[in-house]
Amino acid sequence: MTTVVCARCGKSAEALPNPPMGGQLGLTLQERVCAGCYADWVGQQNLLINHYGLNMADSDDRKRLIVAMKEYLGLETA
Repeated sequence: MTTVVCARCGKSAEALPNPPMGGQLGLTLQERVCAGCYADWVGQQNLLINHYGLNMADSDDRKRLIVAMKEYLGLETA
Protein backbone atom coordinates (compact mmCIF):
# COMPACT_ATOMS: atom_id res chain seq x y z
CA MET A 1 0.00 0.00 0.00
CA THR A 2 1.42 3.35 -1.06
CA THR A 3 0.70 6.35 1.13
CA VAL A 4 0.65 10.06 0.42
CA VAL A 5 0.36 13.17 2.55
CA CYS A 6 -2.90 14.45 1.18
CA ALA A 7 -3.12 18.04 -0.08
CA ARG A 8 -6.75 18.25 1.08
CA CYS A 9 -6.87 16.61 4.51
CA GLY A 10 -3.17 16.84 5.40
CA LYS A 11 -3.08 13.25 6.66
CA SER A 12 -0.86 10.42 5.58
CA ALA A 13 -3.29 8.03 3.90
CA GLU A 14 -3.64 5.46 1.15
CA ALA A 15 -2.84 6.78 -2.31
CA LEU A 16 -4.95 6.25 -5.39
CA PRO A 17 -3.95 2.93 -6.98
CA ASN A 18 -3.91 4.49 -10.48
CA PRO A 19 -4.11 8.00 -11.88
CA PRO A 20 -7.82 8.86 -12.13
CA MET A 21 -7.32 10.62 -15.47
CA GLY A 22 -4.67 11.00 -18.13
CA GLY A 23 -1.85 13.50 -18.32
CA GLN A 24 0.08 15.38 -15.71
CA LEU A 25 -3.04 16.25 -13.71
CA GLY A 26 -3.83 12.55 -13.22
CA LEU A 27 -0.30 11.90 -11.97
CA THR A 28 -0.50 14.91 -9.64
CA LEU A 29 -3.76 13.61 -8.20
CA GLN A 30 -2.21 10.19 -7.60
CA GLU A 31 0.85 11.73 -5.92
CA ARG A 32 -0.88 14.38 -3.78
CA VAL A 33 -4.45 13.25 -2.97
CA CYS A 34 -5.54 10.32 -0.83
CA ALA A 35 -8.11 7.82 -2.07
CA GLY A 36 -10.68 8.94 0.52
CA CYS A 37 -10.57 12.60 -0.46
CA TYR A 38 -10.72 11.74 -4.14
CA ALA A 39 -13.80 9.61 -3.47
CA ASP A 40 -15.33 12.63 -1.68
CA TRP A 41 -14.56 14.73 -4.76
CA VAL A 42 -16.35 12.27 -7.08
CA GLY A 43 -19.54 12.77 -5.05
CA GLN A 44 -19.07 16.54 -5.06
CA GLN A 45 -18.36 16.49 -8.79
CA ASN A 46 -21.69 14.83 -9.48
CA LEU A 47 -23.47 17.47 -7.43
CA LEU A 48 -21.75 20.29 -9.34
CA ILE A 49 -22.48 18.75 -12.74
CA ASN A 50 -26.15 18.40 -11.88
CA HIS A 51 -26.54 21.73 -10.08
CA TYR A 52 -24.94 23.83 -12.81
CA GLY A 53 -26.09 21.64 -15.70
CA LEU A 54 -22.53 21.13 -16.88
CA ASN A 55 -22.09 19.30 -20.18
CA MET A 56 -18.92 17.19 -20.19
CA ALA A 57 -18.87 17.33 -24.01
CA ASP A 58 -18.28 21.11 -23.70
CA SER A 59 -14.60 21.97 -23.17
CA ASP A 60 -15.46 25.14 -21.20
CA ASP A 61 -17.59 23.11 -18.77
CA ARG A 62 -14.80 20.55 -18.37
CA LYS A 63 -12.33 23.34 -17.60
CA ARG A 64 -14.75 24.80 -15.06
CA LEU A 65 -15.04 21.41 -13.35
CA ILE A 66 -11.23 20.98 -13.27
CA VAL A 67 -10.86 24.39 -11.60
CA ALA A 68 -13.47 23.34 -9.01
CA MET A 69 -11.65 20.03 -8.48
CA LYS A 70 -8.30 21.75 -7.89
CA GLU A 71 -9.90 24.11 -5.37
CA TYR A 72 -11.74 21.30 -3.59
CA LEU A 73 -8.65 19.09 -3.35
CA GLY A 74 -6.21 21.86 -2.44
CA LEU A 75 -4.32 21.76 -5.74
CA GLU A 76 -4.81 25.35 -6.89
CA THR A 77 -1.15 25.61 -7.89
CA ALA A 78 -1.01 22.22 -9.64
